[in-house]
Amino acid sequence: MFQSNAGEEAPVSSAFNLPSFNQETVRHILLGDYAALIAVMMRLAALGYCDRTAWSDPLPTGRSGEYISVMTRRRTLP
Repeated sequence: MFQSNAGEEAPVSSAFNLPSFNQETVRHILLGDYAALIAVMMRLAALGYCDRTAWSDPLPTGRSGEYISVMTRRRTLP
């Protein structure tokens, strides 16, 4: 049923490249009322820019009715 590969090493592909650490980082900050933040997050997800889960949970800023949420995108440089 199962075959043992004891003593055999898996072949390593020479085409596999480790990711580069040369990256650009962009942080998007949404600041506004809660409903507006959620609407923008959903719109950006619908456009395929990012997943809704990429955003931090909206947190109150201390100003009346104002919330903040942050999303970080990283892009590997060529």
